[in-house]
Amino acid sequence: MERRSARYVEGAALVWGFGAHVVDRVLATYLPKFLQTTPMLPEQRAAIEETRAAIARASDVYLTWPVAVDGSAETPVAEIEGPSPGEEITTAEAAVLLGVTERRVRQLADHGLGQKVGRQWVYDRAVVLAWRDERRTA
Repeated sequence: MERRSARYVEGAALVWGFGAHVVDRVLATYLPKFLQTTPMLPEQRAAIEETRAAIARASDVYLTWPVAVDGSAETPVAEIEGPSPGEEITTAEAAVLLGVTERRVRQLADHGLGQKVGRQWVYDRAVVLAWRDERRTA
């Protein structure tokens, strides 16, 4: 089974696992000085702090993943077994959630909203809903 990796979904980057942990450590080291020395608007500062908090939460989750007796990182059970039922949805279901045609959903899939499995596209329900909610606030 292939491992999931970070994805870009039109306007948002989804980062988890070790990647989120590394980004969290880099931000912890360099972001405070950047914020002190870089002029920015209050809403820009708030957006950076919100993003930093989200990455820190993803890093915290990574740190709870099991570790083998030999010290090597184990693959979380969820990644071995695949997503739990209900997380992955079809093109038709994504179209209903987004209020667009199936053709438009497949176009969005080509840009990172979905993943091709065999001959079919599958979509992570949470990603589809996040994309929809982002579009509503934009």
